[in-house]
Amino acid sequence: MALLSAVKRALWGVPSAERGLLIKLDLTLLPYFALMWFLFGVNQASYGSAYISGMGRDLLFKGKDFNYLNTTYTVTYAIFQIPATSILTLLPPRWVFVGCNLVWSVLTLVTFRTSHVYQVFILFGFEGAFAAVCYVGAHFIYGSWYKRSELGTRAAIFCVFGHLGSMTGAWIQAGLLTSLDGHGSLPAWRWLFIIVSVMTLPVVIFGELMLLTKQNPNWSRMLISQGWVIIPNMPSDKSAWFLTEAEKQLAIDRLGKAKKHDWGISVFRRVLLSWQFYLLPFIFMLYSLSIQAVRNNVPQLWMKSRGYSLVQQNNYPTGIFACAIVGTIAYAVWSDKIQSRWQPSLAIGATFIVACSVLVAGPNSNGAMFFAFYLLGTTYAPQALWYSWMADVTAHDVQLRAITTGWMNSFDFAFVTWWPLIFFPVTDAPDYRKGYIASLVAGAAVIPFILLIAHLERRDRAAGKIGREFDDDDYDAIRRSSSVSAEAHVDAAPSKTGTT
Repeated sequence: MALLSAVKRALWGVPSAERGLLIKLDLTLLPYFALMWFLFGVNQASYGSAYISGMGRDLLFKGKDFNYLNTTYTVTYAIFQIPATSILTLLPPRWVFVGCNLVWSVLTLVTFRTSHVYQVFILFGFEGAFAAVCYVGAHFIYGSWYKRSELGTRAAIFCVFGHLGSMTGAWIQAGLLTSLDGHGSLPAWRWLFIIVSVMTLPVVIFGELMLLTKQNPNWSRMLISQGWVIIPNMPSDKSAWFLTEAEKQLAIDRLGKAKKHDWGISVFRRVLLSWQFYLLPFIFMLYSLSIQAVRNNVPQLWMKSRGYSLVQQNNYPTGIFACAIVGTIAYAVWSDKIQSRWQPSLAIGATFIVACSVLVAGPNSNGAMFFAFYLLGTTYAPQALWYSWMADVTAHDVQLRAITTGWMNSFDFAFVTWWPLIFFPVTDAPDYRKGYIASLVAGAAVIPFILLIAHLERRDRAAGKIGREFDDDDYDAIRRSSSVSAEAHVDAAPSKTGTT
């Protein structure tokens, strides 16, 4: 018991009603979306693994077909980003996520039956549309439940599961090459899509069982005892069955009130005249362009040219995602600790420059190349860090936050759709010097924009333009619901009236 108490104190702080709420969120809200993103990572890795493990040969891929396949997915994925986050403010998120997951798993399953390249293009394209809500939707939900001092670490855990999924997808394919290849007259790459689909279904079931609990309270008690994870809606809906009435109110009070929360005509002015809508998506786009040096099978194709085996080509690049996990957690915890995002962001910018410079130099040493690839893997951290930063600076406006959350990925993919075709085409393998130079330039460019965003955030916080509002009732509710001192909540309610 003493050990358990020590662990709880280390993870969630001293005993209080707010700690009890946070524990429940971390055991329900956090695992569901983490599992969903894990499966997204598995699915994404499966296409690259399938391509180098026989799909390209069996379906007669030619030239840049694999690049075009990724572009097809990216286009549909990007188009549906803003609609995905916007619909979460209009419909119950539980229905949106369950429905999309179900369609996504079916499309993945059907892929194993494809016999022509165009069929894979069609299925992967539709999959992009239904998968659009997974990443941005989860970030939007997290930003609706967690405070500024909590958000970065939770977003990092979510993103880490995506990296684990990417690693797992490669490991699954490597295992299938030696165990199931040819079993049932199916090559290993076809088995991969079957297995990924089967892995997705339990998450869909979790969501569907959650829906049953809303109709029958007895299901709630049964599922709690069995440890099923669930999807809550927004805090203001007060529909999370695993929270007490007091906890539902605390979930609202501790975050404060958004200053803007309507879909009137003013949304256009509020969004289009904001700096958040432009600058956060812009640096996220630069990040995505820079890490193309470790995507598009670039490390795998370089390894192939150096004589590495097919199994090694599947396994060694998983080290990139292992580094991504370390970097994502480290930068997020750092930013939550200091309750500021710009200092870790500058460190990421410096890492872009170092890693890409090594790749541009093109050393003959395999170790040096692996060092650069793995170091660049740590720069996946903006997936958590910069979405948390975006949530921080748009917390005052629900619609601005929803639209900017989707726009960050859409704007990003508006460039990623064509960038690899020019700078990392398969036909350039293994000499990607042109692409490495482009990654270096994009990575270095984030630094001045990080400094600009930090300046604008500091200016607008001082002027009271950004941050949620707290009134006397919010402050008193937090004080009544918590046994910890007011100083422990300085990030949640800095004064009786004000913003955070």
